[in-house]
Amino acid sequence: DLAMPRPQKPTKLGRTPGTPAYMSPEQLQRKPVDHRADIWAYGVTAYELLTDRKPFTGESGKEILQAQLNRDALLLLPRSINPELPANLERIVMKCLEQEPDKRYQDVTYLLRDLEGALYVAK
Repeated sequence: DLAMPRPQKPTKLGRTPGTPAYMSPEQLQRKPVDHRADIWAYGVTAYELLTDRKPFTGESGKEILQAQLNRDALLLLPRSINPELPANLERIVMKCLEQEPDKRYQDVTYLLRDLEGALYVAK
């Protein structure tokens, strides 16, 4: 069941698998994760594609987590970097990057619906 949080198991080296820059705050804090961590990773990827930079940077997972938790001081809105972006596309990306999983899209179908609307994609 995808709706049930499942803790990630550490690798043999004792590290959580993944690339810290794309890991959600709950992953970096070693809390239980679910499909909303993938929505976070999508948000990081979309932010990077639209702005040519990652939303949260650091030399280690700990530094990236600090940037995520102190986001008001560090995170630039995508349109401040790329003013040609539509406001509704920026809103979608930022919703994917909500620190609290309950504030992100709860299902990828809602994300896709909003993307279709923002990009004027006809079904």
